[in-house]
Amino acid sequence: MMKAFVCVVVVLAMVQLIVQPSQAFTCTDVDKSLVQCMPYLVGSAAQPVTACCDGVKQIKGMATTTDEKRQACSCVKDAANKYQNIKEDAASGLPTKCGVPLSYPISKNIDCSTIN
Repeated sequence: MMKAFVCVVVVLAMVQLIVQPSQAFTCTDVDKSLVQCMPYLVGSAAQPVTACCDGVKQIKGMATTTDEKRQACSCVKDAANKYQNIKEDAASGLPTKCGVPLSYPISKNIDCSTIN
């Protein structure tokens, strides 16, 4: 009987991990992905460097579900609000400059709850 109980508990634990995986990324991960973009975002560089665009690609890859996209959006919004000298037009145009379409703009003012 004890073996059956242990088996059931193990199976339930595995199902829980499959149904609700741990958080795939954190805002720190998003910040690290965008750190190379700062010269472009504050206007001291005319174009984003390759490492910056690689970071934008990483963010897109991190967020595949609606909830993850909303989380990534919130992280990007928080990061944009931390730095007052970020140029809004550079931030919103960054995905296009990098050739990485995101389902949300990089903006200090976006309502991330509307992201699908």
